[in-house]
Amino acid sequence: MENNIKIYKQYLDSKHLSANTVSSYIYDINSFKDYLLNDYGLDISKTKKAQILTYLVNLQKHGKSSSTISRTISALKNFFEFLKKEKIIDDNPATSIHSPKQIKKTPAILSEDDITQLMKLADITTFKGSRDSAILELLYSSGIKVTELINIKVNHLNLNAGIINIEGNKERIVPLSQYSKNAITTYLNNFRNIKCKEDVEFLFINISGEPISRQGIWKILKYYEKKVNFKKELSPQILRNSFAVHLLSHGADLKTVQELMGLSSFAATQNYLNSVEFKSLEVFKKTFPRV
Repeated sequence: MENNIKIYKQYLDSKHLSANTVSSYIYDINSFKDYLLNDYGLDISKTKKAQILTYLVNLQKHGKSSSTISRTISALKNFFEFLKKEKIIDDNPATSIHSPKQIKKTPAILSEDDITQLMKLADITTFKGSRDSAILELLYSSGIKVTELINIKVNHLNLNAGIINIEGNKERIVPLSQYSKNAITTYLNNFRNIKCKEDVEFLFINISGEPISRQGIWKILKYYEKKVNFKKELSPQILRNSFAVHLLSHGADLKTVQELMGLSSFAATQNYLNSVEFKSLEVFKKTFPRV
């Protein structure tokens, strides 16, 4: 059966799937093959549905997530279907096995008080502190991804209009908060334009005057994480989550949040509702015309 798995890998490679996807599928198939051999003394071609189900229960007992189990089911189902088409087996034993329901986790966020505390940490009288302040304010108040952040060029900014052009898969115009506008202005005028190398167009640079990297952003966040006691990891994603939840908490509609964040799925935006603490009476009094 080893040879059949190699042939199947070649088949997957011919489908132009990503290397990670192919590697994950083959890993799942080999893991099941080893389980079947060790526990039942059987070759994978002799698999029965009951043995797949037992294996999945075993994965669950060992703490594997529902997404990992779903991937395993998909890998085995497709592999056995390939063997069936090649007439190596008569029936696909995984055909009627369904993936477990995905449990959506409530997005981790920082409270508004946490954000206030975080934004006071950077020393804006220094290059590093001023740059970090601009990065933190922008990540939080725009909800952009770290990849989008590091690809911002100076000419993407319109500080007079208070907007920024975000390029990439989800190109969009994002408004700047007054805090982020002030932080970026201070950084540009007092530090960035002095330290930056002439041919660098990107907004955020490192101490050497070159474009900052993803790793550089992570180091910045880890630096400030050590200075506070949030009991949560400080990451670009948690700032992005906080942006969405805080907007919704203050009455923003889901469509607006989706557009600002560049989310393609409305369902992804709805997931943020799980973290919103709605102040029903307060919102009613502020928004209903006949109170």
